[in-house]
Amino acid sequence: MAVLTISRQFGAGGRTLGEAIAKRLGYRYVEEDLIKELAIKAKVSARQIKEFEERGISKLLKFLDKIVSASYVDRLSSDDYRYVDEEIYMGAIKTVIEDLYQEGNVVIIGRGGQYILKGCENVRRILLIASLEHRVRFMMERYSLSEDRAAKAIRRADQIRTRFLNLFASEGAHDDPLTYDLTMNMEQLSIEEAERIAVGLITA
Repeated sequence: MAVLTISRQFGAGGRTLGEAIAKRLGYRYVEEDLIKELAIKAKVSARQIKEFEERGISKLLKFLDKIVSASYVDRLSSDDYRYVDEEIYMGAIKTVIEDLYQEGNVVIIGRGGQYILKGCENVRRILLIASLEHRVRFMMERYSLSEDRAAKAIRRADQIRTRFLNLFASEGAHDDPLTYDLTMNMEQLSIEEAERIAVGLITA
């Protein structure tokens, strides 16, 4: 059994590549599923987890429950009410990814898997990078976005990724190739070529 973690600069094709590898090897592909599992572990809604990730995480985190909404009172009065803070969130991430590791045969996109499973047997860690220009073009073509919307989405995603990975490593070290078993510049490779290389790494 093997586990593949894919860390990627947004727009470098991580989701597309991960899905292709999982399909080819018959592995479980985990991205959106992980959000649901995190929500279950933290005893909150998947929407709360998504909002939490989008807002970023820091030592001075403001809890999500301070956002006034129509469901705020309902959530406060619920018997299983829980706020999402950094400790709860990180504990849930670690638990879910370690559980997935025990299951094996899974492709995990993001969520710090490359750090949580560092040193574990049968884990391959891949990093995907590309220039900003390439990532903008990829998003425009893959998701039919305008250039402005693609660039805005990438800038925001890069900020969220940096804040999140700062919990595991110092800023600037997130894309250190020594953290990974394989780093691929997706500006130089097609998804098909990257898939062949990644599958070869896993099955070697």
